[in-house]
Amino acid sequence: MPSDGTIPAHLLGNMWAQSWGLIGMPDLFWNQTVFVKPDNKKMVCHASAWDFFDQQDFRVKMCTDVTMEELITIHHEMGHIEYYLQYRDQPVVFREGANPGFHEAVGDLLALSVSTPRHLNKVGLYSPLVDDHETTLNYQMSKALEKIAFLPFGYLMDLWRWDVFSGKTSSDELNKKWWELRIKYQGL
Repeated sequence: MPSDGTIPAHLLGNMWAQSWGLIGMPDLFWNQTVFVKPDNKKMVCHASAWDFFDQQDFRVKMCTDVTMEELITIHHEMGHIEYYLQYRDQPVVFREGANPGFHEAVGDLLALSVSTPRHLNKVGLYSPLVDDHETTLNYQMSKALEKIAFLPFGYLMDLWRWDVFSGKTSSDELNKKWWELRIKYQGL
């Protein structure tokens, strides 16, 4: 690997990085996935991705409405399915991500890529495409507020939890320690 941290293009599917080796969703995915809640069934509608561990059956369960948020969510869940597809030929013991964050990263990658104004215009969901500095800046700011603003909170949450579980923070100091970390990392 180059010392500058770049990834050689040939490792991503081809020399021009036009294809990153994503596998198309199998027919069973399209035939068995629940996109709309059936009228005659009770079910939990929280979006989730499923690997049935037979190397063929992968599904999303989600009761969707036609909204931008749910378009992004369904693509996030399809990112999990893509992760499952990539390691489906591994022994079952190796069919989980090395870290849950990897699965979330793949899901978020697909969610971010589907939500760009250029992509939405290309698939007919956003028009006319306004390609100017202000529109780009507004899109980037919305993504930053959505994703980056969470990072200090996620970090302090884990710090707090580890301190609680390790015994470093006693039960009578839970709230105090929480607010110390909120002030230190979020300024709140």
